Amino acid sequence: MDAVLIAAPTARDIDALACALLAHAPPDHPDARFFATVIGKSLAHGDLARTGLAPAELAGVLASLFPDAQAGSSATLAALRAQLLAYGARGLANPRPDFTRLLRVLLDACSGPGATTPWVTSVLAHACLRPDHLWRDLGLGGREDVTALLTRHYPGLVARNTQNLRWKKFLAYAAFEHADLPVAAAPGCADCEDHGRCYDTGTTS
Repeated sequence: MDAVLIAAPTARDIDALACALLAHAPPDHPDARFFATVIGKSLAHGDLARTGLAPAELAGVLASLFPDAQAGSSATLAALRAQLLAYGARGLANPRPDFTRLLRVLLDACSGPGATTPWVTSVLAHACLRPDHLWRDLGLGGREDVTALLTRHYPGLVARNTQNLRWKKFLAYAAFEHADLPVAAAPGCADCEDHGRCYDTGTTS
């Protein structure tokens, strides 16, 4: 029997899912689009663990930012309810607790007072385990979106990136330095298509 190939979700798929969530968000919340995109991308992949949020954290994000989403009648929101049930039973695996613990300690030490900041920390810690640029891992439009997010939640940390390193590289280096350990790349960086360009030639962009 031939294997069935499932097409990777497109940017349009992800945006449609994010917009379905945003319809239930409070107006002008600075993090609503970020979390809608992260959750939308994870829904599109059929894997809510991609958010980096444990089931209880994800429930908190939905209750705080998208309070009526689970009661919606659209197919998109029905898919959210179904995936939430499965994810709640399965939970969030962490293949690199050593690294995510170091990064969380750094981010917690540099965080501002925002109510959503701990959830942003969870998302970032797990996104750094994946092999792509951080903005693409998160489903954002570009590096500037990551800069804006980090500036909102960890302004002092952003100011320390004086060499304009790529954010995933910078966060990993800063986490190891904060723990008085030799600097090393984020776990996901080794398999990134631009690993050589980023680490071997000194390119910072």
